Amino acid sequence: MSILEVKNLKKSFDGESVLKDISFTLEKGECLVILGNSGSGKSTCLRCINLLERPDEGEILFRGENVLGRGVDENKVRSRINMVFQSFNLFANMNVLDNCMIAQRKVLHRSKEEAKAIALNNLSKVGLLDKADAFPSSLSGGQKQRVAIARSLCMDPEILLFDEPTSALDPMMVNEVCNVMVKLREEGVTMILVTHQIEFAKKISSKTLFLYSGEVDCLGKTSEVFTSPSPKFAEFLAVEDA
Repeated sequence: MSILEVKNLKKSFDGESVLKDISFTLEKGECLVILGNSGSGKSTCLRCINLLERPDEGEILFRGENVLGRGVDENKVRSRINMVFQSFNLFANMNVLDNCMIAQRKVLHRSKEEAKAIALNNLSKVGLLDKADAFPSSLSGGQKQRVAIARSLCMDPEILLFDEPTSALDPMMVNEVCNVMVKLREEGVTMILVTHQIEFAKKISSKTLFLYSGEVDCLGKTSEVFTSPSPKFAEFLAVEDA
């Protein structure tokens, strides 16, 4: 059984169709990269999977259970399918350590001691153990994004979703975040990533999905999709490389 199966997902805003019959599967340990032009539905797709948006039609099966069904605890789903946002979403009035502890305490009901130990371990993973007492305002953009990744890891997610994790960063800071994500990939963390960093996408992903105007244009193993791109995907790559 696939860890995640998206079936016939459709979503419209104000009568405009954004997602048109999107379907794909994700296996444990895979990294799926979603590519596409602005407005192609990439972020909306992620937000539907994380239940931040409610699809109009379709199913999202997580370990065989439709998370769109009645009575599903959305917070519990989000703790298992956790989102790392491009804008970091850190609490400015909390230090780094507390940012990594609060959801553990409130959602997973861990003790303060357990939450702290897990937070420190994950801050060490992203190379920011020395910033545990720092506040977000004192951090660089790359450091903030790494804290956001550590915070997500603290929830022991089964799937990590990344929505343009490097788009708000200066070029000098992109590599430090990409390196952390490559490390996670090597450790077998299951991920779905939306990015415009084409070379990074090729390096980190095992599977690529290209959306065009809200539809699946091509989907398959990354090596195959990039080696034999569809006409629309080839055009997209040519523009991105220009």
